[in-house]
Amino acid sequence: MRFSSRRLLAPLGLLLLAGLSSQRLTAQGTSATYVYLRGGDTLGTEALTAQGTQSVGRLALRNQPLIEWTHQRQANNRLGPLRIRVLQTPTSATPIQDVTFAIAGDSLRVAITTGKTVSQQAVQVPMPDVVPLVNASVLHTAFVADYGKRRELDRIPVVLTTGAQSALAQLAQQSGKSVLTLGKTVYTITWAKDGLPETVDIPNQNSRIVRLR
Repeated sequence: MRFSSRRLLAPLGLLLLAGLSSQRLTAQGTSATYVYLRGGDTLGTEALTAQGTQSVGRLALRNQPLIEWTHQRQANNRLGPLRIRVLQTPTSATPIQDVTFAIAGDSLRVAITTGKTVSQQAVQVPMPDVVPLVNASVLHTAFVADYGKRRELDRIPVVLTTGAQSALAQLAQQSGKSVLTLGKTVYTITWAKDGLPETVDIPNQNSRIVRLR
């Protein structure tokens, strides 16, 4: 089974998300907005809200639909289902596509709703405790790294939500930072006191994701 980027998630591109405060504490959880930088260019922003039972990220690609991901947390620092909603605009009430990923034994169960059409698929995964990873979102990668840090893991099996490819991410903790390596890409995550990322550096992409003050 393969998921094309056109059907599900677009790759990281120019992001534009307006009208969000840089940081706020609410009854719903801790929220912050991040700016994506590549070299001297500003690529855009992504908003993140962390709650006790889930984290939600919202990013928009210029001239493309907005992507919203919601990843559930369960007891004992385990992860539950991942939901991805693709919206035509940030204010759209009905998603273009609504996809849920859930691990059941050695299978990745995928439910896809497009308009009034609902389809369900399953793909066998080669590793236990595999985690679906949202390719387009650097902040979801940081969320997965935080999951590994909480469970004191040095390896995290992941399956990409675009392409359904499985991989083994390496995770190390260095002086208050988490370093997650996925293939040739290294994410160095610095954490803020509230548990959200402060910065994420990706040297081989000449990119940096910075939390706005």
